[in-house]
Amino acid sequence: MTAGRQFHRVCVIGCGLIGGSLGLALKQTGMVDHIVGVDVDRKTLRTALERGAIDEPAERLDAALRGADLVIIAAPVPTTVALLGDIARRESLLATGAIITDVGGTKRRVVDTARRLFVRSVFIGGHPMAGSEKSGINAAHARLLENAVYVLTPSDNLNAEAFLALSALIRATGARVERMSAKQHDRVVASISHVPHLIAAALVNQVRMRALSEPLHTELAAGGFRDITRIASSDPLLWRDMTLENDSEIIPLLDEWGSAIASLKEAIAGNDADALTEFFRLAREFRDAIPVKATGAIRAVFSITVSVPDEPGLIGKIASLLGEANISIRNIGIMESREGDEGQMFLQFDTAEFCGQAVSLLRSCGYTVAERE
Repeated sequence: MTAGRQFHRVCVIGCGLIGGSLGLALKQTGMVDHIVGVDVDRKTLRTALERGAIDEPAERLDAALRGADLVIIAAPVPTTVALLGDIARRESLLATGAIITDVGGTKRRVVDTARRLFVRSVFIGGHPMAGSEKSGINAAHARLLENAVYVLTPSDNLNAEAFLALSALIRATGARVERMSAKQHDRVVASISHVPHLIAAALVNQVRMRALSEPLHTELAAGGFRDITRIASSDPLLWRDMTLENDSEIIPLLDEWGSAIASLKEAIAGNDADALTEFFRLAREFRDAIPVKATGAIRAVFSITVSVPDEPGLIGKIASLLGEANISIRNIGIMESREGDEGQMFLQFDTAEFCGQAVSLLRSCGYTVAERE
């Protein structure tokens, strides 16, 4: 058991990908006695219970909050703001000194709202910088937070004891706690998460429109283009809300992006080889300096390719080989297969550990494996 405060009754409101993953992770820490889940979807609640993400489903908020010493709101920001009011009206049901937190991707409106509402309880804004293009309780897993940065944004009148207790619990899940102000958080994630999602979606939509008249775009996009625009597969409603919530930080960045594109157009039109070389050099140097094994605002995916002969049943053979070694595969498929020649099998993993184990195992079995960055 990890040293720290013991939470006797945790209420998770919203049992989808993040709420469900938190439930699974928290139960493994030994610092939580009982988790009750609330969700508007009864099927989600049943699945969360079956998967062990919660110990008890609750259809009514009153019943879920009664006696809770930790409340986690795992919902979109607009819903979270409304729920804060609902919880505040039932604050007397909570245990004395209860901690309330959220997982929203923007923090200013949530923190400002909570600051005005709670008297007996402590609100600490939270944002686990881990996720997946997949959504829902079926995509939840206990290791989602492993090596991820988990931002906490306490209000100005910080309750140090509560902050330390929540931090210790989060660290026990394998995440790394980073404390910052709500304003700083929203400014940083606009650059490293929100705008990249917008740009990825714009790139995909550009190709989508061209594919209407020239279908070859779709066929050729199945390789590298699909990889670099992976985040465009994220939940449209979630990212709509995130974009509108953080508009004051996103719009200036889009202005910068527009200026950068204009400069690129000028360099290309002017055949300015030096400017283009510097553009690509600076990008490469900065990207190569970014830690590989840490998980940031955009969920890391660890990928390899395996040179394989063109023969039936090969995907099942390799999947079984990895499965028997308890190596969890996120995605698998054939990138290229030519009759009578070798093809390329593509494998994705959620952690660097699984990826490394797969590389070692496959190479020991005689396969040629290349790791992809």
